[in-house]
Amino acid sequence: MLGPDRLDALQFTELFHRAAHTGSATATMLLNRALGLWRGRPLGEVADAEFARPLVRRLAGMYEAACAELIRTHTRWDRPELALPVAERLVAQRPDDEAALATLRGLWAQLRERDGAELLRQEFPRLRTTVVVKSGDLFEETDASLVAGFGDTFDTAVEDGLDISRGSVQGQLLRRVFGGDRALLDRELRKGLRSVQPVGRESARDKPRGKRLRYPIGTVVPVPLAEPGRRVFAVAHGRRGQDLIARSSSDALRVALDRLWESVSVHGLLRPVALPLVGSGPAGVTALPGHELIALIADTFLRACRDRPVTPELRVVVRPEELRGIGLPDVARYFQGLDGDGLRSQEAAPR
Repeated sequence: MLGPDRLDALQFTELFHRAAHTGSATATMLLNRALGLWRGRPLGEVADAEFARPLVRRLAGMYEAACAELIRTHTRWDRPELALPVAERLVAQRPDDEAALATLRGLWAQLRERDGAELLRQEFPRLRTTVVVKSGDLFEETDASLVAGFGDTFDTAVEDGLDISRGSVQGQLLRRVFGGDRALLDRELRKGLRSVQPVGRESARDKPRGKRLRYPIGTVVPVPLAEPGRRVFAVAHGRRGQDLIARSSSDALRVALDRLWESVSVHGLLRPVALPLVGSGPAGVTALPGHELIALIADTFLRACRDRPVTPELRVVVRPEELRGIGLPDVARYFQGLDGDGLRSQEAAPR
């Protein structure tokens, strides 16, 4: 934070004192803006100079007070998911501070007690939709249509775990939704692919196992389920290599998600939609951490919702073993920065 000219320090101090004399909603906004100026050690290179030490101590005290007030406000309003990023910052800067650690642990406990498996819920009233991030089992979302990522050949074989892992979403889809009836799943996929022009065909020599027709990234097959109106949206989000490993990229995943929401808007019948953390895992977009994957999913979804109704509720279902790596405070910060149209506040058009 700030260089020798003290400009950021003056702005930080002004915002902090203004927040102390306004209502809670405005104070929260001002304190968030103030903390946005704090990007490291106060006064930068001059912090150790004798003349700067009193100001550094005063700024540090205001910073801690601002964090504490934001945490109190969000906790009082039952918004622990918004208090978490602030508490996380304090712990990162003061890892030996037992009080800061206790506050962070208390917020996690409050979140678990309040929401159970639900980690975050963000409503977008102007888009008439809600995005939920929760921990759990995708296939227990029995009131929602599901999303399953596939390679561009739509392989389904799981024999001996050599083609599709039994523990993957595709493997569980076959076992838990189609009762292990691979012929039935393949038949439904073929129906949906009849109108799609393949982009290539592999030879038996180059791809001895599995299917050989390749379809465009972003191809979506809405597979009907037994419950009326419920679907599994099978989306090709990566290229399945000749080594039988599906690989993707952030650009390919964005294309696949854009096409997915188009299909959901046509075939989803405005039911809730649940999808896993697509792009994660061994066949995923390994360059993107979990919170960036969730942001990518939400960004493409909300953009689609600005054009047409898609679903009243999107659920991103994170497996419990993936929780440690998703960076929930980063996810909360991302959603906190969006307005009712799903745009970042500075991007919103004036009304």
